[in-house]
Amino acid sequence: MTFSAVSDPRPDLAERADRLVGSARDLANETGSAAFTVAQVTGRAGLSLKAFYACFPGGKDDLLLALLAADSAIGAQVLADRIGDRAGREGVRAYFVELFEMLQLPGALGYAGVLVREYRRLIEERDDDQRAALAPLVDLLARHLESTDPRDAETMFSVLVAGIHDVVVGRVTDPSAHARYLYRFCSEGVS
Repeated sequence: MTFSAVSDPRPDLAERADRLVGSARDLANETGSAAFTVAQVTGRAGLSLKAFYACFPGGKDDLLLALLAADSAIGAQVLADRIGDRAGREGVRAYFVELFEMLQLPGALGYAGVLVREYRRLIEERDDDQRAALAPLVDLLARHLESTDPRDAETMFSVLVAGIHDVVVGRVTDPSAHARYLYRFCSEGVS
């Protein structure tokens, strides 16, 4: 008699977390915000509430932070590719312009909607976690700044989030012009 390895039909914790984040991403893209429930996320992922809380013991905020972290990492890579070899002031300008251009990519407004609507609340309640989630984007900006003060990249990113908010809620109809304005405003403040 031979014994073969029996595979566990239940997905592991990391796979479940990825499915839940993917479902949250889909719902964010549909609503343009985090206006979805944990039950909607689990239903879409085909997982139980028990599985959700095993992955995200802190509840929906843990899920939102995981979504922001995953999409920030992806966004930072795409943004770095779009910036290319531009450096210094030209790299910073490219960061601003390309970031706002990326809002036109499929699925970007869902992430942007979650980011801008949850940004201040999560900073107040989960500051270190929020900073860690957004670090890929802030660090990319910091690499292009000719500044030794780490607060400059964080402050500029906060200004960018406010500008993205204006695009998401429809106060700005020309994202490219808004990006150029914000670049000018921020670069004059840092120089």
